[in-house]
Amino acid sequence: MRTPKSGEEKEQAIETGRRLRELRKSAKLSLQEIADRLNREYGANTNKGMISKYENGIHEPSAGTLFFLARILGVSVDYILGKTDDITGIPSRCEPGGMGSVVNVYSRVNPTDGKIAPCGIELIPSEWLVGGRDFFGLRIEGGRLAPRYYDGDIVLFERRGRIARDRVALVSVGVEDAFLCYIVKKREGKLIRPLDPAHREEYFTTAELAELPVRIIGAAVQVRRMESDSF
Repeated sequence: MRTPKSGEEKEQAIETGRRLRELRKSAKLSLQEIADRLNREYGANTNKGMISKYENGIHEPSAGTLFFLARILGVSVDYILGKTDDITGIPSRCEPGGMGSVVNVYSRVNPTDGKIAPCGIELIPSEWLVGGRDFFGLRIEGGRLAPRYYDGDIVLFERRGRIARDRVALVSVGVEDAFLCYIVKKREGKLIRPLDPAHREEYFTTAELAELPVRIIGAAVQVRRMESDSF
């Protein structure tokens, strides 16, 4: 979400809002129903006030929100943006050369539990996937990771087994759920420093890292703060 500034951006936001309003009314959906579907089906954190601001050109929806709105309303993103008047195009979930690709978002990650279902999806640039790179998202729950991450934030991770010292990592120990931390390499092992102050930092020897095991699941690449507004 962002506020249009230039004259051209304001005109674009007004046209986008007009089309969103017409599509919503044609589908006989209220502002609240659109917000509810975004929250329920795509893990958003929005309300009817924010949808109203989109329709009035006050705020521009993010690329991900546009993608989700297009799916709910059964049109293409290009139609909503006024780039085409063809109302029949339904957006693909993964469209090469288009707006991006969809990745799953989870409320918890545990490599020993194969039954964890995603709680939503996020749109990422297709070029991120060049070279076979793989991404997923984690929804932050609670406020213990503030001010770095807040409740409802989506942290996007690239799956990888090696992490630079200054990067936030997602790590699991044994059969426990994965948690966010920093990893400090030591001569005979690694020091794990959780972001959650409720968890203490721990040192693991090279043998312990393999035996438990301690798994490095991914490196944080981006945080997306969910759109929220009072009404």
